[in-house]
Amino acid sequence: MTILDLCAYLGLGAVGAASVNLLIGMLMALRYSPVRNWPHLRMNLFALHQWTAYCTVALALTHPLVLLLVKSPRFRVYDLVWPLNSPLQPKLNLAGAGALYLLVLVFVSSLLRTRLGRPLWRNLHYLVFPAAALLFLHSILTDPALKDGHPDLLDGGKIFVEAAAVVSLVAVGVRVWLRGR
Repeated sequence: MTILDLCAYLGLGAVGAASVNLLIGMLMALRYSPVRNWPHLRMNLFALHQWTAYCTVALALTHPLVLLLVKSPRFRVYDLVWPLNSPLQPKLNLAGAGALYLLVLVFVSSLLRTRLGRPLWRNLHYLVFPAAALLFLHSILTDPALKDGHPDLLDGGKIFVEAAAVVSLVAVGVRVWLRGR
């Protein structure tokens, strides 16, 4: 396994964890009860939502850090923090950095939710939707081989990300539809 493979797997893990976290959060928003409904078990959805958030943030933070170990093209810390000057795909990397910054903001605001108050915390929590859009944009369009910038959209990892994006988009649509009823 190469450094680029590790970077790609960390990114795929972040996408998977973020998608699961988004789905659990929407179930909580709809007041879903796993005791009354399937699987008819006592489950702490809040704790599961917290742990998937921890995993998402950890994977999303380590994903770009691995790029510092790549010999060519050479990434600097500055390129990771402000990727407009990164050696390859700067706009798509900026989308990924924006997703990461929004996820960290939502994560930190969740840790401080009792101090912030529910209205402010809730408004900040809605930033997960643009973060998800930026995350999927970055994940689908970047070239994981760091070569020519033309990703293979039928690659296994890209299909996983595309499926996660479709499932998340459908879930958001269903949530909006159910909330309106």
